[in-house]
Amino acid sequence: MLDVQTMRFALGAVSLTVLVLFYLGVYRPTRSTFSAWWCVSLLLAGLAIFLVAFNDSRVGFVSYPFSTALAAAGSTCVWFAMRSLRRVRLPLWVLVFGPGVMLVPAALEVPDNSAMTTTGPVSLYMALMFVAGAVEAWRAWAARRANDAPEPNGEALVALLVIALAASALSTFYAFRLVMFVAAGPDSGAFERMAGSGPEDVVLLVCTVAVTFSVSAVGWDQQTRALRRRAMQDDLTGLLGRSEFRAQAQRAFAQAQSKGDRALLVVADLDHFKDVNDTHGHAAGDGALVEFAGVVTHTLRPGELAGRMGGEEFGLVLLGVDDADAVARLNVISETFAERSSDVGFTLPTVSYGLAGPGDGDSLGDLYERADLALYRAKADGRDRSVKYSNDLGWRRGRARTGSTSDRAPSVELRESRTRAVSAPDNLDTV
Repeated sequence: MLDVQTMRFALGAVSLTVLVLFYLGVYRPTRSTFSAWWCVSLLLAGLAIFLVAFNDSRVGFVSYPFSTALAAAGSTCVWFAMRSLRRVRLPLWVLVFGPGVMLVPAALEVPDNSAMTTTGPVSLYMALMFVAGAVEAWRAWAARRANDAPEPNGEALVALLVIALAASALSTFYAFRLVMFVAAGPDSGAFERMAGSGPEDVVLLVCTVAVTFSVSAVGWDQQTRALRRRAMQDDLTGLLGRSEFRAQAQRAFAQAQSKGDRALLVVADLDHFKDVNDTHGHAAGDGALVEFAGVVTHTLRPGELAGRMGGEEFGLVLLGVDDADAVARLNVISETFAERSSDVGFTLPTVSYGLAGPGDGDSLGDLYERADLALYRAKADGRDRSVKYSNDLGWRRGRARTGSTSDRAPSVELRESRTRAVSAPDNLDTV
């Protein structure tokens, strides 16, 4: 039977071997955030395990506290890796604070493989980190399972399930270890047989091997999803691109209709945008577009959408609002955008909006066309306002097609020529 020392060396060797393979096979080609944190976790775990082997030597007073801190930091990185799957902020201070707290009592203790008072706090910390990691993994698995995007996700779904199960197993073991520490004490034979170094090394080794291929699949999947997000987004503003916005808007309106909710399509256009480019330069124009996109993003509610349709034109889908509520929200967007003038160093342009909603068309194309007509009425009526589509605008559109245009009802041909200009440089005003 293998002794504890041999098991530790085996576990350390496996961790570092997996680290090398994972770094070369997954992190280098993908550069995904998940892969990066997993590599750091494997490195810290491997170093911690090797340092533990020196606890009974003359350098034990150094190896013991640092192996404890490294183990705590490695479990924190597992949580960070899982958390990165949802692209949420990582509390990096925990990576310093948690291991630092574990380091202090370990440095004050003389390691002798018996009655180690830090076993309880370390077990508690490891349990908390693996519980947090398991929660993130299960949430990522559930979100991926419910994902209806047109992309393959079977392999990633299975991989997330394996990772979630492994994290749950580790959190359960360390919680049990804490209970045994309190109930039986670290000196007891029951603790050593059921939750001591030997069982700990076995559980870690099994979980490391179990998730090796799973984390590889998740790392590649994260890169694929990142590439898809970049393809969906407008490079300058980070909002949805024109095609993706229309596709997601189509789904949003269909879902709203099936639930009996109200949805409105808004087409927004920055007024006299060409003047910004001519007066302040195209870099300033880019800045204005980014500022407007930031304001819009900040005001969106869950399920609502925003996209850049080309040039200085944007599209929005607002949910659960009537005409008055929508106009009030758009006014807030315009006011907030105007307040950003002090941040960019010049007066930002005003914004005109055209709105269309249920009853204004049978398809998204109809709604977009009618919102576009309402936008042109807003422009013709003096800009810096919101106009909701009405049948009167539709009648004037019919007259425009026959050539009876006026300054208050720009021709459809003019509008179509403007729409086709999406291949122009990012911030050129095409009116």
